[in-house]
Amino acid sequence: MLEILFIVLIVVSLSFAFGGKKSPQSNFNNESGDIDLSHCVTKLTWKSNNDTLTLKQPSFDVSRIKSYDNLNQKKFEFRPQTFDQFIGQEEAKERAKTIIKKVRIGMKSHIFIDGCQGVGKTSFVEILARSIPAKLISRVGRQIDEEEVVNIINEINCANSDFIMLFIDEVDSCKAEILKIFNPIIESFNTCGKGIRPFIFAGATINKHKLIKTNPDFLDRIPHHLKFDRYNSNEIKQIIIQYKDQLYPEKKVNDNIQDIISRNCKFNPRISLGLLEDFIIEQDINKVMHNSKIVKDGLTIIDIDILRVLSEAKRPMGANNLATKVKLSEQQYCTEFEPYLVSCDYINRIPSRIITDKGRQILEAI
Repeated sequence: MLEILFIVLIVVSLSFAFGGKKSPQSNFNNESGDIDLSHCVTKLTWKSNNDTLTLKQPSFDVSRIKSYDNLNQKKFEFRPQTFDQFIGQEEAKERAKTIIKKVRIGMKSHIFIDGCQGVGKTSFVEILARSIPAKLISRVGRQIDEEEVVNIINEINCANSDFIMLFIDEVDSCKAEILKIFNPIIESFNTCGKGIRPFIFAGATINKHKLIKTNPDFLDRIPHHLKFDRYNSNEIKQIIIQYKDQLYPEKKVNDNIQDIISRNCKFNPRISLGLLEDFIIEQDINKVMHNSKIVKDGLTIIDIDILRVLSEAKRPMGANNLATKVKLSEQQYCTEFEPYLVSCDYINRIPSRIITDKGRQILEAI
């Protein structure tokens, strides 16, 4: 026992020396013999019944990171800072005006954004928080466990700001039991008799259908649901021009190149900006299309393979079977490829997948 306590003291001392923690809160249970130093950089648990010592690795501690600061560092990305700079999603921006007014007079104004990858969900939330203005606390769904919920609540309660917004990206990756914990938190700002400072909740996902199936009660507590649609080619061109002017004002990208990019990016801002940067480097749009494996109208070699498999199938195909045929995981197929093919009416889900007449026409055209 003395040897184990000696080890405990050594590890705790090292935690303070290298981790920068001030004063751990220790719990000692005389009946079980458990020592829990939950606020140390290393967590220790001693079990007296079998004389074992467990060391738990620390969670990600950014306080130990040495920041790199260079005032002359080149900007590598541009994100819109205001709703005027945020191009497209006009309906969502109009509703944001109402949300801001409600927040400022103390009305509950939680929001939920549903949209595919790369359409600006995070940027929209950041601008909304800036417009209120509110302190923005951000997490990704899969990062949140019960201990992290406590950390979030304490961060909200201790925030030095008139308004606070909690943003959880990829909400669908939260465990169902965690979302259940959030139900009373976002509905009545209370959990287990503990008061929580009122805040704005913002959630985003590409898989809202999963939450509708597993946690509809969570969604019911959010009054504002925004659906981000795909952009049109004119909006994509505006995004390309704004991005180029902000980061590469000396570079020339003519109207023809802008048209080609806007037609071949699946009407997705993130993809369009990747193609733009490749063109700025290569100055050869055909090479850019070839390197990106784009065949026609934004469809890649993999998209075409999916359509070919469906065109040759004798019966509708399930997502897993189809994904296997084109050497994808089901998750990758459902997230990266199917949404665009369905939205453009190349395939239908009934619920299994079949190719449409439009899908067959694109195969004939190439």
